[in-house]
Amino acid sequence: MCPYFGTESVRGTVSSPIAISIVVKVQKKIKKLCHVKRTIFFITFALLTVVCQGLPIIAPNRGNLSNSAVSQMVVFLTKYGYLPPSDPASGSLRTESQLREAISTMQLYGGLKPTGFIDEATIELMQRKRCGVSDVIPGRPYRVKRYAIQGQKWPNINLTWSVKSRDTAADIRMVRSQLRKAFQVWSAASALTFEEVQGQSADILVSFLKGQHGDGYPFDGEGAVLAHAFFPGEGIGGDAHFDADERWLSSQPEDEDEGVNLFAVAAHEIGHSLGLSHSSTPGSLMFPYYQVMGEYFTLPKDDADGIRHLYGYKDPVSQPTMPAINPTTTYQTTSTKRGKYFTSRQTTPKPHKTTKMPPILQPQVPDMCNTSIDAISVIRREAFIFKGRHFWRMDMNRTVKADYPVPIERFWHTLPVDIERVDAVYERPIDKKIVFFTGKKFWLFSANQLEPSYPRPLTDLGLPDDLEQIDAAMVWGHNGKTYVFSGKEYWKFDENEGRVELDYPRSINSWRGVPPNIDAAFQWTDGNTYFFKGTKFWKFIDIKMRIQSKGPSDIGGFWFKCPSKSMEIPQSATTTNSPIAKPSVPNTSTILKMSQLCWLILAMLLMYCRNQHV
Repeated sequence: MCPYFGTESVRGTVSSPIAISIVVKVQKKIKKLCHVKRTIFFITFALLTVVCQGLPIIAPNRGNLSNSAVSQMVVFLTKYGYLPPSDPASGSLRTESQLREAISTMQLYGGLKPTGFIDEATIELMQRKRCGVSDVIPGRPYRVKRYAIQGQKWPNINLTWSVKSRDTAADIRMVRSQLRKAFQVWSAASALTFEEVQGQSADILVSFLKGQHGDGYPFDGEGAVLAHAFFPGEGIGGDAHFDADERWLSSQPEDEDEGVNLFAVAAHEIGHSLGLSHSSTPGSLMFPYYQVMGEYFTLPKDDADGIRHLYGYKDPVSQPTMPAINPTTTYQTTSTKRGKYFTSRQTTPKPHKTTKMPPILQPQVPDMCNTSIDAISVIRREAFIFKGRHFWRMDMNRTVKADYPVPIERFWHTLPVDIERVDAVYERPIDKKIVFFTGKKFWLFSANQLEPSYPRPLTDLGLPDDLEQIDAAMVWGHNGKTYVFSGKEYWKFDENEGRVELDYPRSINSWRGVPPNIDAAFQWTDGNTYFFKGTKFWKFIDIKMRIQSKGPSDIGGFWFKCPSKSMEIPQSATTTNSPIAKPSVPNTSTILKMSQLCWLILAMLLMYCRNQHV
């Protein structure tokens, strides 16, 4: 409070003119000081108001992130289309709402929870290897969980390609082989055809370049941006550029630091050359971040829908597709074959006629939200999940088809009617035929038609005679080999030879963290392998040869999207020494955001001013 010395009280006690003069001077000085304090307060208040209104987004759980990390995030968001370029009039200032929205969109694209905060998981995503093409096309709405059409396409479906320049240490024969394989991924799913030609007159020119290379999109050396491609058009349109500083390999390395799989990156970039933008669907080929792809990779549904939207379907070919199943009433049925398909018809029972078949009881329908599974496999780009004498069909978005589950005999009607369960199932990579294991036998189907001379004993595969059953079978995307599991052991199977390889079985401990006596296993479209036991499952990181988390997750919550269970795949287990903290939703009840703290300071200053009667 500014003190006040009344002149009357002074005169009443001090009669000397000198004393009165001194008191008057002191009073004037104090009044001037009070005016200065008021001026300082209002200037401070105005400055704080401006700062509070213009604060950029600072995550409450950002830990010890530096300002440079926040700046790098803004550069990243601008580079990949989440933020518009800075307005020269306002410099680099961003409003909180702009940055929060951009970060949320970027997190959605990367498969993270869209919190809008710069946490450690978001920084880690920003540092992953990826494609250099923008994720968000300027002027177009952002679309989640679906393929994106850029707007340009080739006027014909018969395209040519050529390797223009190769400033890389990679062997040219390997490069051309992997490129041919990448083009085949797209031609197999659409009406497109591709032909390799010599010279620079091809529709799609492939180049391996370093740093600044004349197109305005320089490469950054090994790591981060791997390649970029241009949408169809004249001149540079359709061309694909690969960073020559990367170590390009013909297969997926054991450790990601050893190099990059050329086939995986090339197949993605060709998608841009054909007119597809990035997709936010994890597991899709057009997902912007580098992914593991198996040797026998086929185009996921999201990408196939996109390319067919642009160029149409290929004419019907020999590869069979799974016929639709329309469940009927639960009467006992007999099968009537019509070509490669079959239908069911109701049969009127004859009470006085005996039958050699034992009575068939209706099997209990499993509860998908509280069940284990017997077998699982991706067949014709759908997941088939078996439990008891029923199965579900699930699309690539983990959506179960209507009216499922249905009895197994509705589809694979030549399996024995007394089979209580399927032990394991997988689709052979060499011919897309389906192998079923039950007990000590196995069956081979082409779609839903049983092949001649089946079933056969497990010993025909080179498995031991005392093996009672197979727990799981899968084609491992990491190397394209078939693996079968039983108890605490596993075997690697050579599809070309039709027998298990030498030096097997081996201990399941080689698959670090996977428990023995599993129920099922398969590779999902995200490139990872999943193991199932009881009502739980484990996500296995192929390139690290270990499970992602020490604790399993519920099958019903994630795979069947049951609302009462957790739908999150467990994140990587971390310790106190781990450089990356486990992602978490910021707790704003215990940690104040910068903008809230700023306004709180202003409120405290106003209260102080009022109490002091300034």
